[in-house]
Amino acid sequence: MRHFYPDKRSAGVIQFLAAAAGGIIFLIIKHFFHKEKAVLLSGLIILCICTAAIFIYIPLYFSKLKYIATDKEIIRISGVFFKIHQSVRYSSIQYVSVIKTFLSGYTGLNFVILFVFGGRFRLMFLSRDDADEILRLSGSTYGGES
Repeated sequence: MRHFYPDKRSAGVIQFLAAAAGGIIFLIIKHFFHKEKAVLLSGLIILCICTAAIFIYIPLYFSKLKYIATDKEIIRISGVFFKIHQSVRYSSIQYVSVIKTFLSGYTGLNFVILFVFGGRFRLMFLSRDDADEILRLSGSTYGGES
């Protein structure tokens, strides 16, 4: 049994992207709305939502996310408000997709998607080594190039 945890660098990247998205949304609102009170109110709402997401939700999500690989299955445990357990047997995997983003070795934005009977099982925010290890455990013939 092997435990996999999300790459901590990916949490920082997601937090940065959330802050950037909040700033862009505020600039769009400021450009299209000319009432000062509406812009100020919307800016405060966006600030509250982004602050809660960046400092509360994203760290909690990343601290609760865990993958467990056994001899027969992969288990994902996640959830901030509700704990969610999901599992997939290796025998039910039809094919595997791997998504590695630009500079994924530094950002930790590596995703393994297992296509199973009737759905998809996403393993998100893995380090490159963990993604390659999960592919080996699942029986994939992935080459593992950088």
